[in-house]
Amino acid sequence: MSPRARAAAAAVSSPLTGVGDLVGTLMGLVHRRSAGGTLALMNEAGLTMAQMVALYVLDHAGAQSVTAIASFLNLSPAATSHLVDRLVTSGFVGRTEDQADRRQKRIAITTQGRALAARVHEERAREFASALALVAPELQRQFAGVLGRVVEALRTAPEAAPADPLTRQWTRGHAPGHAHMKLESAAPTPKRQVKSKG
Repeated sequence: MSPRARAAAAAVSSPLTGVGDLVGTLMGLVHRRSAGGTLALMNEAGLTMAQMVALYVLDHAGAQSVTAIASFLNLSPAATSHLVDRLVTSGFVGRTEDQADRRQKRIAITTQGRALAARVHEERAREFASALALVAPELQRQFAGVLGRVVEALRTAPEAAPADPLTRQWTRGHAPGHAHMKLESAAPTPKRQVKSKG
């Protein structure tokens, strides 16, 4: 079954499942054509995908405990602690004492880590722009308009919405035994200004 047919079939039972399938297919098409730059940056920094995601979490949500990071990445505390150790050694994150409980440590992204996250973000934006340049200009405008509204809606949505049926189904099917935990509240970090590649 083709990706389009699979997405159409999934949409009959759940519109969100169909959208998720289409987004996954889009990501695959983009990466198949031009993922070299992002991978080169990660390889240069010696980071795995899980470590890169951890940097994004800390950049967006602020300092977190190892437990919160483990929950978000769906990793064991031991594996997450090892992941954090490597990020600390590389200078991308740092540890500080938790003011509420000095026995605990808070993990925060460093200036170096934030700079790397920005570079990867910009490279991924360039890769997407390069791939989308292959479609008709009118379709580009329509896609940009809809995507902009979706991004703004997600940006203002609560971090931890009540578990909907699709989320519960995904959790049971793909991450058994791991409950999703809300990221710990933290002071908002300044938004990055990403230069347009127009």
